[in-house]
Amino acid sequence: MAQPETLDKVKLAIRRSHDKLDEDLVADIDACMADLRAHGITGPKAVETDPLIYNAIKLYCREMNAEDPAEAARWRQCYHDLRDSLKSAKGYGWTEEVAAND
Repeated sequence: MAQPETLDKVKLAIRRSHDKLDEDLVADIDACMADLRAHGITGPKAVETDPLIYNAIKLYCREMNAEDPAEAARWRQCYHDLRDSLKSAKGYGWTEEVAAND
């Protein structure tokens, strides 16, 4: 479940001032975290409060809440680029075990 602080910060980032769609936004945050885990981002830094993880959440939520399909595609690409970088970053997805298998 998304932390209240993360929800508040994301609402500011996507310029949403009301709370009518908070449940949807919490679901988006949770879905982003699940997507990151599914892509191997499970290290000790893979928490909502980490700046890079928060940035991934923000990009994901911007994509999911964009009204323009072209804008959504741009946010999606940014999210995928960050997610893919995190997979190989120490403390996020990279581990000694993964490095030994390369």
